[in-house]
Amino acid sequence: MLASRPTVRPFVAGRRPVVAVQAKMSLHTLRQDLAKSQLKPNLPSITVGDSVKVGLAVQEGNGKTRTQTLDGVIIGEHGSDSSKTLTFRRVFQGVGVELVMPVHSPVVQQIEFVRRGRVRRAKLFYLRERIGKSARLKEVVGIRAEDVKAGK
Repeated sequence: MLASRPTVRPFVAGRRPVVAVQAKMSLHTLRQDLAKSQLKPNLPSITVGDSVKVGLAVQEGNGKTRTQTLDGVIIGEHGSDSSKTLTFRRVFQGVGVELVMPVHSPVVQQIEFVRRGRVRRAKLFYLRERIGKSARLKEVVGIRAEDVKAGK
């Protein structure tokens, strides 16, 4: 895969000749190719303010793995490509729980779009102080789940 060409430096008295290998593919390109191969191809185009259902792989005590579905809102996103993370917030039994999850991690098995919320900010951290009806976002009318799944 890596084509290399050895080069020999000239002989210096008292030292051995040094053989240096020059790679035609840099480590940066190799890292990009590896990261690109691990991206999940069938993710919906989701943004901050979207209500989603996230299926997480949970390891049980007896060695079995099951998928647990969590409903919540995306309140922030960071990074791009293979290092993209989403900050996901849900309210469980009256307590707000936030998860920062890498999108392309094997633990995140599926992300399902539910509805798009109308937002004017890139980070929705103000939802942390709100509870009940005031913590809900208004829905964007005209966005269908089928369009988001197709990536339109």
